Amino acid sequence: MGRGRVEMKRIENKINRQVTFSKRRAGLLKKAHEISILCDAEVSLIVFSHKGKLFEYSSESCMEKVLEHYERYSYAEKQLKVPDSHVNAQTNWTM
Repeated sequence: MGRGRVEMKRIENKINRQVTFSKRRAGLLKKAHEISILCDAEVSLIVFSHKGKLFEYSSESCMEKVLEHYERYSYAEKQLKVPDSHVNAQTNWTM
């Protein structure tokens, strides 16, 4: 016997919303830990509550190392995309 689908909308009752947040946050942190162990993946998770409280998980010893890796990767991705669009624009002008 399974559970029914949960309608994706904001929970209006403040207490129920907080309880749901706490339970789902714990589940999300657990899943992040599991995928890092089972798949030997670098995982970082940052969650802010509606009050601005920070909750984080990082499979590395510190979050900064993973964030630096992400910044290097996203910067390299942007560098790969920019020249392609520049070349395509020149090609279009020559046609």
